Amino acid sequence: MKQFGPDRVREHGALKPVAEFLHHDHMGRLGIANSMRLARTMNTLRWRREAAQRRRLYNTQFDELIRRNGTSVRPLLQMQDGFAIDTSGTLPHLDRVLAQADEIIAERGGKRATAPNSYRSFFSDVWRDEDCERFPAFLDFATSSDVVGVVSNYLRTIPVLSTTIPPGIRFVESNMDYDDTPDVLKESQLYHIDYYSVPSVYVLVALHDTTFDHGPWTFLPRGVSQRAKTELGYWKRGVPYRLDDSTMFSAADKDEVIEFSYPRGSVLFIDPSACFHFGSRSVNPRFMLMIGYTDIVRTDFSEWFIKNRKFPVRATDSRLRKMLVDKRAV
Repeated sequence: MKQFGPDRVREHGALKPVAEFLHHDHMGRLGIANSMRLARTMNTLRWRREAAQRRRLYNTQFDELIRRNGTSVRPLLQMQDGFAIDTSGTLPHLDRVLAQADEIIAERGGKRATAPNSYRSFFSDVWRDEDCERFPAFLDFATSSDVVGVVSNYLRTIPVLSTTIPPGIRFVESNMDYDDTPDVLKESQLYHIDYYSVPSVYVLVALHDTTFDHGPWTFLPRGVSQRAKTELGYWKRGVPYRLDDSTMFSAADKDEVIEFSYPRGSVLFIDPSACFHFGSRSVNPRFMLMIGYTDIVRTDFSEWFIKNRKFPVRATDSRLRKMLVDKRAV
């Protein structure tokens, strides 16, 4: 009997229109929370074996997987209250990431990649699939033991790089010059909590010095966010996915806001599925690397109708690295 799952169903087109319908408008048709429960059930049917194996390996063999992937160069950070910030500049491959980022910015920065009146015109992802091969430092950094160890210890499993929404690797330019309606805050410029995979982790790298004028990633810690989420009825049917500042601060204190305004090379580990956040309220252009890690069982429908991106796998890659870039690998 063939295993039930998105790849098989997508071939017949049976559930694709249903998944797209349920995913529409940030899964608002049934309410985000209701849609997430349904999506988790569907995705668990597909990935339950792999999910159990990844949890088992994390609980019983993670130290060995880390060692074979490359021993950590220092004690691992611990995410507290949904985040951790590293300003040491010592994470493996970070110097290579910054150098190769300068090449990409010189080649593609300052060139609008979005069409007029397009979704999030102010937010441009200039990363290309072939860049994993051309600029290998990014995937080396994303799969390094010092980074993956922090992510895995928070998620309590061995994650994967996201292959749908959001892409596992994004090289983002936020630029007000591309904004078709610069006087109106919208989309990811407003507070929200991601629903794609709960829990999940972003690893964000400041590729240039970032100040308030660069529209830094701005967030509320997990504890504050969860209290506000409950008070606002967030994720319930009829409650908007994006919240303006006045709504947000009817349930949270402005003094608890944290801005990722840090020097070049600073790294933020954050759970976007637990922390209210926004970004890209830029005056000056902002360049940032965004790496998205998810549990293998997602809480959205994107795998059912979006073509999954693929990351390169080499025969010489460690078992841990293969598991990070290929959800079928165990």
